[in-house]
Amino acid sequence: MHGDDVASAGVTVTTDLISKANEIILEIIKINIDKERQKGPKVKKTKEYRGDVSLKKLKSGGEIGMLPSYSKEDFKELAKRAKKLGIPVAGIQEKGKENTLSVFFNLKDKPTLDNIVKDIHAMKAQGPPEQAEKMITFDKANVEGFQMYCADHDIPVNFMESQDGVKCIFNAAYEKQIDRALVNYRKMQAELSKISVEVVKEKGKPKIVITDMNDGKKLTMNFCTKARLERMLTERMGFEPFKAAEVANVLAGRLTDEQKKFYYSGSRTVEQMDYFEKDIKFDDDNILTEKFSFARMKFKDEKTPHLTITDSEGNFVVLSGGNIRREEVEKNIRNYLKVTDSETIAALMAKAEKLGFAEKAVTLNFKNFVIERESQNSFTVTGGNTVLRLDLTDKESAIKQMTDTFGMSKRKAERIFGKAQKQSVSMNSLQRAKAKIAKPTNPLTNKTRNRGSRK
Repeated sequence: MHGDDVASAGVTVTTDLISKANEIILEIIKINIDKERQKGPKVKKTKEYRGDVSLKKLKSGGEIGMLPSYSKEDFKELAKRAKKLGIPVAGIQEKGKENTLSVFFNLKDKPTLDNIVKDIHAMKAQGPPEQAEKMITFDKANVEGFQMYCADHDIPVNFMESQDGVKCIFNAAYEKQIDRALVNYRKMQAELSKISVEVVKEKGKPKIVITDMNDGKKLTMNFCTKARLERMLTERMGFEPFKAAEVANVLAGRLTDEQKKFYYSGSRTVEQMDYFEKDIKFDDDNILTEKFSFARMKFKDEKTPHLTITDSEGNFVVLSGGNIRREEVEKNIRNYLKVTDSETIAALMAKAEKLGFAEKAVTLNFKNFVIERESQNSFTVTGGNTVLRLDLTDKESAIKQMTDTFGMSKRKAERIFGKAQKQSVSMNSLQRAKAKIAKPTNPLTNKTRNRGSRK
């Protein structure tokens, strides 16, 4: 992940303020916590994950900031010190990255976090030469692009401002990678001299025109946010992210103060999404789902979408469009939302199914009644316009409700209960297998017999 504004004012750790993307960031943290859940051993429903605790504190702490390209090795010490001071932090390691991660924290805790980072650097400076910290100085205008280059190439760096410029601090073990990064970065800066960046007016409306004289490519688009321009330069002009950021910074220097307000209002985090829908509601929502928030999202670099369900206490479950097996969905809802009530589970499952994150429940017809196994402990019986939801763990109550509601015999109610019990996970598996088998085709369909020629 990249910072939207790397160089902050004063002698301080540079961070990214992502106030407008807070909601998405919280969902990203949930998804990453869930990945760690799935790696670890199965836990009891009552156990609270450390990541869950940090997320709840981050959510209640207001604006969220980000420290990009932070050393994975140093994060352990940072997290330990932050925990002692009661500061919630979350580290997210992006796919394909081994050395770096993005650190998220509440903006109100930034001064304390700055001091923690400085102390860690000071501590490492006292260590052996091979672990020593090194430093190079940058002009403030060039920091963002170089930081993004390091992030893309998994090189841990930190930036601090001083009176003579911005200091890039890195471990001596990464000196060769930093040298290569500098060579590539200077090459990119030379290419910038052959890129024309301007804002023109067409029919009274501002348009952005980027012309790359290195290869003859040209981009013309309506005036937009810096984050969106960077994405378009990457997608349409083939620029690497750090190069796109540098071009966008050049444009920023040519804007009026009023234009800059809108230009800087976007977020790279938002631009990384194909879509993001929060607080999803339907007109026919079950009242039992009211205390739960549903958010659906898909990232541009991932094939499958995600659905998060969060309760009022901050417990959450993450469902993937790549695994909609009903038994898995129910198990995750029970474990992570800590729900035990069968009717609430059935309501949550029904909404997940409607949103495409749970397969359809198996149904069975029996003498004018439709039996549907909704979850591990519940099923519904439909007769005419009447739908009865019943508890599989309470046979006597279920049979009584069926006889009272539908006026059927006790024997028939027992048979229906037995059929519901047999509608197990295996039936869902069988249904999936059948769906994959191609139907045999009739070799004579749409064909005529060849009777030969007549003389």
